Amino acid sequence: MNRNLTPALRARAVLLLTRAHLLEFFREPGILFWAFGFPLLLSWALGLAFLTPHRVRVTLLVSRTDSAAMRAALPDTGSIALRAMEAPEAMRALRRGEAAGMVGEKAGSPVLQLDTTTQEGNLARLLADRAHGGKAGTDLRVEAPQALAGSYADFLFPGMLALGLMNGCVWGIGFALMDLRLRKLLRLFAATPLSRVDILLSVVLARGATLPLENLLLWGFGVLVFGVAMHGSALLFAVVAASAAAAFAGLGILGASRVQQTQAAYGIINALTIPMTIVSGIFFSWTRFPVWLHPIVGALPLTLAADALRSVSSEGAGWLQVMPKLVGLWAWGIGCSTLGLKLFRWR
Repeated sequence: MNRNLTPALRARAVLLLTRAHLLEFFREPGILFWAFGFPLLLSWALGLAFLTPHRVRVTLLVSRTDSAAMRAALPDTGSIALRAMEAPEAMRALRRGEAAGMVGEKAGSPVLQLDTTTQEGNLARLLADRAHGGKAGTDLRVEAPQALAGSYADFLFPGMLALGLMNGCVWGIGFALMDLRLRKLLRLFAATPLSRVDILLSVVLARGATLPLENLLLWGFGVLVFGVAMHGSALLFAVVAASAAAAFAGLGILGASRVQQTQAAYGIINALTIPMTIVSGIFFSWTRFPVWLHPIVGALPLTLAADALRSVSSEGAGWLQVMPKLVGLWAWGIGCSTLGLKLFRWR
């Protein structure tokens, strides 16, 4: 057939086919979002975190009893921020790396507790000397801190564990349900004597059976290769992980409730997981984002899960400290599951 077409007709046919493919591309909202919108949103989010100008400023912790005296000895010049905390809370803040060190009073003179082996510790010492009056090494003494900030591995692996739970539940439960509907299997299962809740529960249990093994493998790798330590209760850590899995399972059920097309299935799963992967503090602290975003980011299930896991593993937090985040995770799980079951379509 091609041999009978003139070059002009062949060129016209190629152009018409190209036009048809372009029209198909621009008529699909999901494709347009991932091609044009998502790169812009990703660049904007990372730009907010890393490219927004920040004033050089360090945070030093001070006990509430010494707060007034230390504020007089180290006046806030815009470069030093003093945060009054009780001792247990201060230790957790130091391990999280939320402050460069502590300042207190001994024998009538201020004493800095700083890790001078780090860049931030040396910067804090210079700024404190300048705020104190430039008398470096005389009136302002420096001692080793009571607690050191955890390594990046201690920060990363609890976040990676939370990320694995989210992807495992949203993809393993949400996408599995979408795939069953698209293959017309859900309505066949619904015709069996099993209740619809039992059918959904079987998908959840099947995914839940493999998640502990995946998480143990990841955590064991972190412990053996990078020396990640568990400073808190292993039982509480497991409870937090289970609560996070419940929250993400609910999110997966809600996302799968009404999907009718394969393209939409991939789009919904990616829309649920990728934004949280970026903003929820998995690879860097979410406090880098502007303050006006903090209430939104802090309430996301992945943020709650990662922060709670880090609190237990890196800071040794107990049940009372973690309970608000556990309540938040279960609120996400119950709320999303309830709404998802009400909206769920079996055909």
